[in-house]
Amino acid sequence: MNNEIELSVVAPVYNEAGAIERVVRYWAGVLASGSLSSEIVLANDGSTDSTLEILERLTEEISILRLVSYAPNRGYGYALQRAIRATKGKLVVTLDSDGQFDLADYTNLLNLYREQNLDFVTGYRMKKKDSFLRVFADRGFNWIVRTMFDLKLRDTNCALKLIRGDLARDLHIEARGYPTPTEITIKLITLGAKTGEQGVTHSDRIAGKSHLQVMRTSISMFRFLFYLRKKITLYRAGILQNI
Repeated sequence: MNNEIELSVVAPVYNEAGAIERVVRYWAGVLASGSLSSEIVLANDGSTDSTLEILERLTEEISILRLVSYAPNRGYGYALQRAIRATKGKLVVTLDSDGQFDLADYTNLLNLYREQNLDFVTGYRMKKKDSFLRVFADRGFNWIVRTMFDLKLRDTNCALKLIRGDLARDLHIEARGYPTPTEITIKLITLGAKTGEQGVTHSDRIAGKSHLQVMRTSISMFRFLFYLRKKITLYRAGILQNI
């Protein structure tokens, strides 16, 4: 009997008590309807509401659900890396746990991955559902990233991505928050991953509110991008062994 896991779905979770049960049950249904052996690995990032209790209850009912949990809160990037490194799948799908992305879209990413023999497929939000300010800020962010790193991608910061499992687990994620999906994209491309981009749907949060603070996030994001560009320059010059 082959117990090898083909697909790992991962997400960080922080204070998502209002939505997480609906999201996890939906994901489990999507994966059950597919042909790949799968697992869901969630990192509870020091939640202070009832998120942990809900997830612990769900792990007893949903056999493919596994949980990494710790306290205190360490940030989106740390949580995502903890979840990724706990996976066993040949492929890893990353997304958020608030219902903004439809896991069913992973099949489109997977088809492109197979058709073009890729290492990595990043989604792009065909229509971002958010406030005008955040949509505007996100478009500006993507323009800056394309300019700074000479990328042709439409949406580097889309959370929905499909990555070859060994590449995902080897990644060193340094960002704590908003720039994390972009960091993943830039580092994989820098390391030579064959990359594609596929459109995905984007919806409003199922429940709760975003923890993103636009002004503070923007300042942190710019500082991180300049740091990342310098680090990549040193890596390409042979001064750093890895990024």
